[in-house]
Amino acid sequence: MKYLSRFFLTLVFLAACAFFPITPQLNAAQRVQLEWRVISASHQRGNVDPRLRDIYRDLGSVFNYSSYRLINMNRVYLSLNQEVSVPLAPNQTFIIRVMGISRQWVRARIQLIRSGRSIFGTSVQLMNGRTLLIGGPTDHGKTLIFSLRSFW
Repeated sequence: MKYLSRFFLTLVFLAACAFFPITPQLNAAQRVQLEWRVISASHQRGNVDPRLRDIYRDLGSVFNYSSYRLINMNRVYLSLNQEVSVPLAPNQTFIIRVMGISRQWVRARIQLIRSGRSIFGTSVQLMNGRTLLIGGPTDHGKTLIFSLRSFW
């Protein structure tokens, strides 16, 4: 009987955890600020774009390229399930969508569309003020790198 009551209490606790998340969620109207940079990297001799100097050390520790050029950079405020589409080239679009918001992190989905087809996509979890670097697809010797950061 003693084990049955412990089992029942454990079951009730687990059910409560499933229905009431441990990480408090912010309300749906809460907006977060997302900053992105889309970077073209290559092994060709070149320079580091001066607008990337603040993250160059991070780029060099994660990626082994000699040239880094900034293609696009912006900051926007997004709410839960809201997305922004960023044209990169005539046939290329970068999409960021906020999938979840909590007090500790923002979960986002990024996707690269080329000629109407998704060629790259992933989900990421961003902590407040921290930069996340993501290696993307390679085309004609150049690799796209996505730098994401969130603020709230």
